[in-house]
Amino acid sequence: MSSIAVSIMQGPLCGSLASMSLYGVICMQTFRYWQTYEDDAKILKCLVAFIWILETAHTVLTIYTIEFYLIMHFDDATRLEYSVWAMPSSYIIGFIIAYAVNLFFIWRVLQLSQKRWIAVCLAIFATIRCAIGLENCTFGLIYIVWGTFRDKVYQTMVVGWVVSAMVDSAIAFMLCLNFRKRRTGMNRTDNILNQLLLYSINTGAITSFCAVLVIITFLTLPTTLAFIGFVQVQSKFYAIALLASLNNREKFRITEQANTTLEGMGSSPMPRFSAIKPSQQKSSYLVRTF
Repeated sequence: MSSIAVSIMQGPLCGSLASMSLYGVICMQTFRYWQTYEDDAKILKCLVAFIWILETAHTVLTIYTIEFYLIMHFDDATRLEYSVWAMPSSYIIGFIIAYAVNLFFIWRVLQLSQKRWIAVCLAIFATIRCAIGLENCTFGLIYIVWGTFRDKVYQTMVVGWVVSAMVDSAIAFMLCLNFRKRRTGMNRTDNILNQLLLYSINTGAITSFCAVLVIITFLTLPTTLAFIGFVQVQSKFYAIALLASLNNREKFRITEQANTTLEGMGSSPMPRFSAIKPSQQKSSYLVRTF
């Protein structure tokens, strides 16, 4: 009994613990956003509230799943062969969160590149990824025996997570490419761009790495649910990426203002009422956009 429970539930348990820890980070980031950006557009406020509500529901369902298997049916080994409704339901929420965050970053790609066809292509692949994920979750509600579920979704599972890794990598690549193109040779602007570049790489790398780990564990550990641990935490990384991106605007704005003040002090002791330099306009635009 104990060996069976460990082999099957170790992945979901570890994923649940990590997911609950990351939920605390999400709550902290959400609180910081509402305290700092009271004047943001209503659509951004609604997006943040929407993501937080979904993450709360995702966490509640995750806790219920672990309670169902490890407490309510602690001495029932046969129950481990079946899924509980809360598990695929939480993944449905996770895919919706991922889709919303993907569309948000695709919108930023559009704002930076001004190339609609790139945004459309990224949005199409993000939609395909979400559709495949929701289809697999629906099968999880229909086929509650793990063995049957695995047979039904084997191909779409692999394809869906490959597309997930590709979409996240492509979005990060396009953001990085556009940031590099906007370098001006001015230290102040380039420093902000370098920070945005590094942030975009890290964001895309984490979610893509989770998708790759899901594929690897799903294919190499067929008798366990190890892949579920990575599925559980990925949606949390999406939410953190969105919230951190919004909250970091204040830090970039402070850096921009500090550098502008230093440049003004070094240029002339008398106030000057000249027009804003193109490099200053570009950095200000980047801070507002990102």
